[in-house]
Amino acid sequence: MKKAPAFLKSPELFCSLFSLLRGIMFRMEWSQRRKIFYAVGFTTIIILLVSYPTYLLFYKAPTCFDQKQNGTEAGVDCGGGCALMCAVDVKAPRIVWAKTFSTNGGYDIGAYVENINQNAGIKNAHYTARVFDSNGVVIAERKGTIDLIPLYAHLIFETGVIFSGIPDRTEVSFDSGDLMRWTKASQVQSTVVTKNQNLKNVDTEPRFNAVLVNTDKVNEVSKLTLGAIIYDPLRNPIAISKTYVNRIPKGGEQDIFFVWHKRFTKHPQGGMCTSPVDTILVFDRSGSMNIGGKIPPEPLTTAKNAVNTYINSADMVDKVGIVSFAGTATIPIDHELSTNHDAAKKATTRIEIEKGSLQYTNLGDALIAAISELKGANHTKDAKQVIVALTDGISNRPLDPLNPNNKSYAEDYAVKATEGAKASGIQIYAIGLGNGINEAFLRDRISSSPTQYFNAPTADSLQNVYKKISETVCKPENFITEIIVTPQAVFKE
Repeated sequence: MKKAPAFLKSPELFCSLFSLLRGIMFRMEWSQRRKIFYAVGFTTIIILLVSYPTYLLFYKAPTCFDQKQNGTEAGVDCGGGCALMCAVDVKAPRIVWAKTFSTNGGYDIGAYVENINQNAGIKNAHYTARVFDSNGVVIAERKGTIDLIPLYAHLIFETGVIFSGIPDRTEVSFDSGDLMRWTKASQVQSTVVTKNQNLKNVDTEPRFNAVLVNTDKVNEVSKLTLGAIIYDPLRNPIAISKTYVNRIPKGGEQDIFFVWHKRFTKHPQGGMCTSPVDTILVFDRSGSMNIGGKIPPEPLTTAKNAVNTYINSADMVDKVGIVSFAGTATIPIDHELSTNHDAAKKATTRIEIEKGSLQYTNLGDALIAAISELKGANHTKDAKQVIVALTDGISNRPLDPLNPNNKSYAEDYAVKATEGAKASGIQIYAIGLGNGINEAFLRDRISSSPTQYFNAPTADSLQNVYKKISETVCKPENFITEIIVTPQAVFKE
């Protein structure tokens, strides 16, 4: 290692040297000093002129493609000002169902895919749809691309698929590389709504009619892609289709229709929702239902209003009961089974978060109370029995009496409560509100089937969820329709 000059080590030497140079300068003639000043100034200018281009030549500003985390980035070339989202900030697309549908002369492959990310999407995401037989052998495969638009449900539709063998299950997967390139995106608010949905000829050649309305009085809408899904009463998909609309004028309407050449009904006479339904609405009132201490509390207030959507859809012969819960279920329950729907709605308005104590989530006790009411004297003989359970947290009560540290005990307790009920024909629907939930637990262990679990990302989406469930509880041979209008989206480049 080189040694530093002696005058830098000693302040006295440095000061002496400076004084010597100063004396020399003062002993010079002014003309000599002026020449030195000019020389120093000129040299400084030359150094600056040479240094700046050199700096520009070798300096590399941070970019979103330099494979480094720099600038405002939250990760390597992601987050901050970059279009690419970091993997930790996004959730994988949710494949709600994937199924193969038999048609006259072939098959349709479909999947219902949700992008639950609010500000992230993938443009031209590559997917692969595979059909397996009972031995796990792939008997058909189709590939395609879709745009995963934020907060939107997508219908993957592959038609005219021909294969030999009997389909046992269908799986859809996305390219792993594509799932690493989520970019910032936003959904363009659609101005198109549907009306006059009408499904007819379900016993012969079903036809689904509807009218599209462009609510924009200034701009026309062009190049629309529309999907149709037909569900049975348990919300299992039984048929799908797609169509396209080239243009809807400003403020105008457009008739659309979907047809199938295979009957939907299992019985020649079809069916309607004529039998009464007894429903217990199970409602979470734990402390997490009041985020931020708002007045009135949220999401509690919005959730209570959404419950009325279900109650309002009940027929005059349908009975509705209410059970709310936190660390325990309400005793006695908030509202017994009855056809007094106004009283049921008033009972929901009285649900409050208990003050002055810690709030836990005991879904098991609430389900036990609901099942007890459905099996009690208030139940209408031969009526369909339904439980709709809403929770926004993870079950953590009761504690295991033998091992209080057993984290799975509360969930196992809730599952055990449902086993006998499911075996006796009680249909259980589960709703997970927000992000602080165990979706696998609610979907696979609490609800009667995975299709009877519903995710509500926000309280504002609950009204639509309760509406869907109310349409599902009808007797067999009644069908539920859904139209998916693919919106436009803006993807950041």
